[in-house]
Amino acid sequence: MLFSRSALLSILALAIGANAHTYVWSVWVNGVDQGTGNGIRMPGYNGPPGIGYANSPVRDLNSIDLRCNVLGDIPNPTTIPVAPGDIVTLEWHHNNRTAQDDIIATSHKGASNIYLSPYPPTNTSWVKIQEEGETAPGVWYVAGKLNDRAGKQDVRIPEGLAPGNYLLRSELLALHEADVAHDVNMNRGTQIYISCVQLQITGSGTVTLPDGVGFPGAYHDSDPGIVFNIYTTVPASTLYPIPGPTVWAGAAASPDSPSYGTTLGYTVAQPWSTWIGDGFSTATLQTSLTIDLGTATTTKTYVPNWPTAPATTTSMSSSTPTPTGGSVNKYGQCGGIGYTGATACVTGTTCSKLNDYYYQCL
Repeated sequence: MLFSRSALLSILALAIGANAHTYVWSVWVNGVDQGTGNGIRMPGYNGPPGIGYANSPVRDLNSIDLRCNVLGDIPNPTTIPVAPGDIVTLEWHHNNRTAQDDIIATSHKGASNIYLSPYPPTNTSWVKIQEEGETAPGVWYVAGKLNDRAGKQDVRIPEGLAPGNYLLRSELLALHEADVAHDVNMNRGTQIYISCVQLQITGSGTVTLPDGVGFPGAYHDSDPGIVFNIYTTVPASTLYPIPGPTVWAGAAASPDSPSYGTTLGYTVAQPWSTWIGDGFSTATLQTSLTIDLGTATTTKTYVPNWPTAPATTTSMSSSTPTPTGGSVNKYGQCGGIGYTGATACVTGTTCSKLNDYYYQCL
């Protein structure tokens, strides 16, 4: 029996058990809730029956699941439109989106990294734009500040960033079993909770991301912070060494939290299927998995299939806005509902309609 994505997510949600694990349930933009599940690559069931859950961590540093979690290659049919300078808030939860949810177990102390990559990601495309770890000896971001803020994690989109399609990847590193490498003891190791969000960055910026790291490949057992005993390590003036590269110099400083409103403000962006071509159309979401309702596990091993090149986007309308103002660079926004900027594209490009809200110079 085949299930739609919505049915799949409902089934996976039922599989989440008592373990105080976590993943992102919703995204906010400048304090406006974009709606449960919108734009998020929801993780799949991770582990054998009775042990794994849809909110389980990834421990294997060589697994492709380290990129965007289990089933991370399967697109969400919706995307989140943002502009450079916007504050994106990721809302982490364990069991549900309520004030009573415990977010993540208080024993799961650790750090967090946030990466950004153009789509599709490569082995050198993930750039770290934010990190938070041990703010004082024994005072942690994960299971500390994150829980105190009801699971809300804020990050600012870098100023001047060139428009296009991106994945925002946030990870929480829980260290309560990190005293030994996962390769040494398969039941232990740093627990990495990963959520990826599909972003459509608008505007006419020209800043491109530098070369970064790949997932898998960014972390190794020998890296500082991957094997770390939080119970015996003596607090010192040098705090926990957060794994991974340094934060990109072009990243924005960690923002102050916005004022969170109660109104749902999701705006439909470019359909995800137009980002990745016919081979990854939204029909894939309805046919890629068969689910056993008794165990919420797949009936066969799923092999991730990440695209290696962006789709070639064609104009979706023969009509374009009347050119006004200055020239818009290639891939910049040139029209759409509510857009008030320039609409004349640079020579060699045409203002093409991607949807009612977004025209782009292509």
